[in-house]
Amino acid sequence: MGEKRIAVVTGGTRGMGRAISLELAKRGNIVCAVYRSHVESAASALKEMQALEPECGIYRADVSKEGEAARVIEVIGRKFGRIDILVNNAGIFDFRFIDEMDGDYLDRVLNTNFKSQFYMLKFASEYMKKNHYGRVANASSISGHFADCGLTAYAASKAGVDMLTKIAAGELGPYHITVNAYAPGIIHTDMTDAMIRERGDEQVKDLTLNRFGTGEDVAALVGFLTSPEGGYITGEIIGVDGGMFKVQNAYLAYQRAKEQSAHEK
Repeated sequence: MGEKRIAVVTGGTRGMGRAISLELAKRGNIVCAVYRSHVESAASALKEMQALEPECGIYRADVSKEGEAARVIEVIGRKFGRIDILVNNAGIFDFRFIDEMDGDYLDRVLNTNFKSQFYMLKFASEYMKKNHYGRVANASSISGHFADCGLTAYAASKAGVDMLTKIAAGELGPYHITVNAYAPGIIHTDMTDAMIRERGDEQVKDLTLNRFGTGEDVAALVGFLTSPEGGYITGEIIGVDGGMFKVQNAYLAYQRAKEQSAHEK
């Protein structure tokens, strides 16, 4: 395969991020998975990554803070002399109605979901510019363009990510750096488990594929977008959502298919 690429994945040791880290390691990249607080998950993720690519590592940082984002990029950049891939996966998901929100809550969501991506892209892209090569994949969401009650802060943060992705694609294009976003629908992780248990039976009816996604579904797309083969795709917000909200009453098609199948037996 040629020279190994250095990949930084924020939120890279749990849920979707863990699946992405493993996918990138499987593809032969040296993965630097950044985590904030879950030490045990980070340690177990490290074992799995190193079984695929021994040079993978974990790095602790709160990338919602500019200084921390700068520090972790400097540490990784100094160690390897380059950064080729950035996956901005770190984020939080939380429901709160407008009259329940205050400034501290709004800041926490925007800092974690939007500012962290801005900081990491800003600092990592300096290494990519020097090498005239880079792949950036940002975590967006279907909530960035579908309004949902209780998600003002979350949706605003993801809409910001979409615009950051498009503008960065333009600004970094001259350096052969692609910038795209993956926009998951409902992916079954520990972050969404309570929501799925509460109202999953209703939500699944909005999915054309009639199932919730997995971290591996997201990782497959991110793996391609950050590969050499993904080099002619940039500025895109790509859904990984099982066809959520693509058509009304998708569940009716499943009912009809079930009836037809019963008829044929």
